[in-house]
Amino acid sequence: MNLSVSSNKVNWPSVIRNFRMSKRLKQAALAADLGVTQAMISRWENGDSEPPERVKRRMAELVQDAFVVAPAPTWVDLVTLNPSIEFVTDSMGMIKAVSRGALELFGLARHEAEGRNVKDFLGGDFTKALVRLREEGMFQNNLAYGQSLGSMEVNVSSGLKTVLYDCIHWPRISEARTVYCVHSGAVIDDGKYASRLEERGDKVVLRRTF
Repeated sequence: MNLSVSSNKVNWPSVIRNFRMSKRLKQAALAADLGVTQAMISRWENGDSEPPERVKRRMAELVQDAFVVAPAPTWVDLVTLNPSIEFVTDSMGMIKAVSRGALELFGLARHEAEGRNVKDFLGGDFTKALVRLREEGMFQNNLAYGQSLGSMEVNVSSGLKTVLYDCIHWPRISEARTVYCVHSGAVIDDGKYASRLEERGDKVVLRRTF
């Protein structure tokens, strides 16, 4: 992606915020890379001031690097080793990789999950969110990331169980230029669900690429 530093049409608050969120960086971490304070990142993201030229140039480099293809085994292997709930699907919902934490939640062995469609054992608000992500262009790389929360129905060997979840979804490009979606989330309680839904205003929140 080419980002013109001199262009007056660049929405720098969106550029900085979307890049940071897509990389799951805290403001302090991005500030350290740019050589500024966390407060400055906050001001730029809120549109209170505009970053200087050197920061614009560095952001252009970071955005460009974000679209460099990563070797598939590297990030896929990291997903499989993750103790949290994380898995990767293609545009048809087929699972490419799944973490140890997700396998525990699903009640499945790795060979029982990978290569299957996620709809085979998940339902509820989660699968509705996946449909929305696909319709809005996740697999055409039109989304920087998405967030969803709600009920997840898990069809395990002992029967159907329902949990509340909060998840972030973002695109990842393989060596073959195929766009996959990484889903990373956690099971939450009723209180967290209610407060986060009130904060976001919707079960599914999308952030588009610029």
